[in-house]
Amino acid sequence: MRTLGYARRVPLAISGAVRRFTQDPARGRAALERAVPRLRRSPKRPDGASALDRAIARDRYEQALAALASIPRDAPERAGCELAFAVLAGRLTEVASAKPRDSRGRRAVRSARRQLAVMSQGVSDTPAAAAPATRPRGGPPRILHVVTNSLPVTQAGSTIRTHRIAGAQRDLGWDARVVTRPGYPVTHGDLRADDPQVLDGVSYHRLLPLVMPPEESLAPVYAGLLGNLVDRLLPDVLHAASDQVNAAAAREVGRSRGIPVAYEARSFFEDTWLARHGGEDAREVDTFRLLQQRHTDVLLAADVVTTLGTGMRDAIIARGVDPARVFITPNAVPMDFLDVRDVRASRERLGVPSALWIGSVATINDDEGMDTLVEAIALLREAGIDARGLIVGDGPGLVAVRALAHDLHVPLISPGRVPVEEVKTWFDALDVFGLPRRDSSVYRLVTPLKPLEAQARGIPTVGSDLPAITEVLAPGSALVRPDDPRALAEALLPLADPDLRAEQGERARRWIAETRTWPSVMEAYRSAYALVGVPV
Repeated sequence: MRTLGYARRVPLAISGAVRRFTQDPARGRAALERAVPRLRRSPKRPDGASALDRAIARDRYEQALAALASIPRDAPERAGCELAFAVLAGRLTEVASAKPRDSRGRRAVRSARRQLAVMSQGVSDTPAAAAPATRPRGGPPRILHVVTNSLPVTQAGSTIRTHRIAGAQRDLGWDARVVTRPGYPVTHGDLRADDPQVLDGVSYHRLLPLVMPPEESLAPVYAGLLGNLVDRLLPDVLHAASDQVNAAAAREVGRSRGIPVAYEARSFFEDTWLARHGGEDAREVDTFRLLQQRHTDVLLAADVVTTLGTGMRDAIIARGVDPARVFITPNAVPMDFLDVRDVRASRERLGVPSALWIGSVATINDDEGMDTLVEAIALLREAGIDARGLIVGDGPGLVAVRALAHDLHVPLISPGRVPVEEVKTWFDALDVFGLPRRDSSVYRLVTPLKPLEAQARGIPTVGSDLPAITEVLAPGSALVRPDDPRALAEALLPLADPDLRAEQGERARRWIAETRTWPSVMEAYRSAYALVGVPV
């Protein structure tokens, strides 16, 4: 019977793959390689147009810009390549009206029109139900978290946060469950996941249509599948998490059934897009404008909004949301992160020799500033300190960071992405946690999770002097100018003293224990749900 169930998912997987390949062969290939790593092609030097296609497929703006510059202006493929790059740069209206003669250009036009159609869809004006759906009372509150993806297939800060929130709510006796976006995880290569899939006691429900709908038709399919699940589970509240696609579907379903809808703004995707597609100069392009408009729509439409920090709350209120409806539910750590660590045992297990290990656990994007960290470690080594780098995680910036460490003769351990259950051991091998994020709109607002985990393990942390980072570092932690390796090295230098490291690490650990554990954060969720009538 289970085999038959898996077989029914094959059309979904195939339709999703075919659609991606039809819309953009390079993007389809990139998605296939992510799902099946063994299919990755051996690296070779592509021509300019092929390099552009691969960069666009991986959403690498700077690489795409460099590839476009390498294509001669009189080359026959140049016009189509310019249109393809313009889509990546967010100039959708400009491309949608073009009349190209080559296949690459025609694909770009179709992509621009498709994105305009999707991002122009506002929040549904579904009539509100006259009365709430009939749900049994007297039992524990039922919360259904509506998210994009989840553990174990997708390991990221957001999926870890979802899992820990649901787990902490279940520890309170609440019936907290999670549902992921249509097609997931089948369209990410996992045809065999159970539905629901139970992980550490948390049920993850899947919305699996027979075939994957096109992007422009996803919204009604999403709302229909979610509505069917809601009619079975009868939750007291739908709590959608970034992005706005999840919030819009939850809002339509909740409004039609009289169920309150909460929205958790974990990021501002428009600012994330901006930081990686040209920076401040791209504020006026279609993609940024539409992403910002759609995000504002769902913030205003939600019955209650939760978010990660003070800066994010202020930004949400500035968009017109009633301050009484916005609650801060910060990132936090499980209680077991406060256990005393054993540095020697962790290093022996991982094969990490004795030295001053400075590093991070993160998704390695360019804006994380890991190059600044490597340069600062190089300066410490010039001062006679045996400082070395330990950077755990994967991402588009990792290759460049490894190359920089090699060029600067900085010993670097970079195991890539490691399983969630092994992260604590890698933390424990560190002496100092570095958080040298660059100054961008997204990093000024969005608070990270990993420095909280590091401090819970008693590891002193040095970070960029940005508002969102000051919110997650213990009082007295060192803050430095972004993009300044020398200033970072000067802040790290005193921490070569093991006694000072121990003192600052213990102070950080106590601060986490007092303010940033999941049981303490649950009180903010309790207040948010109570505001909309959930029996908590």
